[in-house]
Amino acid sequence: MKRLFHRYRFWAVLLAALISFTGIAAQAATAAPAPDPSAPAAPSASADSFAKLTDLQSGKLTLRVGTDATFPPFEFTDANGKKMGFDIDLINALAKESGIKNVEFIQMPFGNIVPALQANQIDVGASAIYISAERAKAIDFSDVYYPGGLGIFVAEDNTTVNSLADLAGMKIAVQVGTKSVEWLEQNQPEAQLVQVQTNDQMFSSVKLGQADAVVTGQPGGRYFIAQQGGLKQVGERLTNENYGYAFQKSDPAFRDAFNASLVSLKENGGYDKLAATWFGDESLPVTGPAKAHSLINISSITNSAGPLWDGFVTTMSIIGMSLLLSLAFGMLGGFAKLSKIAPIRWIGTVYVSVIRGTPFIVQLFLIYFGLPQLGLQLQPMVAGVFALGLYSGSYVTEIVRGAIQSVDKGQMEAARSCGMSAGSALRHIIVPQAFLRMLPPLGNEFVSLTKNSALVSFVTISEMFLVGQSIIARTFDALTVYLFIGLVYYIITNIIGFIANTLEKKLAVYI
Repeated sequence: MKRLFHRYRFWAVLLAALISFTGIAAQAATAAPAPDPSAPAAPSASADSFAKLTDLQSGKLTLRVGTDATFPPFEFTDANGKKMGFDIDLINALAKESGIKNVEFIQMPFGNIVPALQANQIDVGASAIYISAERAKAIDFSDVYYPGGLGIFVAEDNTTVNSLADLAGMKIAVQVGTKSVEWLEQNQPEAQLVQVQTNDQMFSSVKLGQADAVVTGQPGGRYFIAQQGGLKQVGERLTNENYGYAFQKSDPAFRDAFNASLVSLKENGGYDKLAATWFGDESLPVTGPAKAHSLINISSITNSAGPLWDGFVTTMSIIGMSLLLSLAFGMLGGFAKLSKIAPIRWIGTVYVSVIRGTPFIVQLFLIYFGLPQLGLQLQPMVAGVFALGLYSGSYVTEIVRGAIQSVDKGQMEAARSCGMSAGSALRHIIVPQAFLRMLPPLGNEFVSLTKNSALVSFVTISEMFLVGQSIIARTFDALTVYLFIGLVYYIITNIIGFIANTLEKKLAVYI
């Protein structure tokens, strides 16, 4: 019995470590972020809605507003990264009128706003959202705060598109998750939709010849033409949908307070002042030639040095924490796949099969938007790092397994013949030799992890890529900003490769 204990002691310790690590992760996921005033528990009834409103008015809670700050003039950022626009000003005014003391705007892709409301990641969606019956099944809307409606926009010299019928067979740029997608599928199914993530990408698609036209909200299109020129609107607006603010279904008291404040602002003239500031006189036509820009504009980077630096620091934090987590998952997974204990070996095999067999972005969205429906709510940074570490760890698992198995079996036999246990032989003889063989593939995997870190921007983490998109929404200078971000990632990945190569050469003398 004693011999049996010593034989499996190493694997028992490994299993205990795996269970302990899983327990810590689960505890971190379920721990209620009580010290964080911006993360209230999900309300479940009207009484809770009134209680939440009271807490917001007392300053105990912070109003979390989800917005895609890439759609001027409704929401965008200035050179210092501060959010501005009609929605930003109006939300602040409505909050003040409602007695709400603290407001926090959270950047996120437009298509993530409704899921974020459903997952209680935010309290309000404010991003030029059209009121629609389909969306109203999942969320509540405020009263109309601004008239919207879709419009067709084409290049200024385009003479072939004069109506909706002319869009048949043409490439039409639309933003993912917006009303434009659904409306065109129903009313012009022959159009070829080019779905992009941001507002500036829509208009750039036409200017670059990647699309023939843009169908988007009329106010946003008019603003782009006023700022950049080169496009024109075809005909009148296509639809009569209007913009509203989005709320959780469980927040009727909160929604009603905003509606009352909107009425009050319209009566006292505050609303008209804001509208005139951001939209001017919409009865006048807007057109004009494209404004000249240099091919590379260094000012787009230098003027936004502060936000870019903050984004860089966040990116490096994500990479560092994810790298350590991927090593932890990879070592545990690698040893699990080598275990002679079937259940442990199965755990390692399933982990690698599932994680490597599904896209990282799906895993990221499942962790951030899906787990809250099961009662596990993670903060954006935690969700991003955990998803990235989990995904990369599945590849590290195979690297560890392959490196250990590549060591000659005679090494283990020699160690055992000297009286060493299997666990001791693995730790002192096999793993040190395998470590050197792991370095080249580990370096490659960490380079991939670094590049994948840009994808965590989809769960509202303001890392470098998301900051860059905000800058482009203001400057429309995609070439300069993306070149700069690409250069930064190039430098980071080359530093990682250099460190891996240096370690490999330094440690070669010991093997």
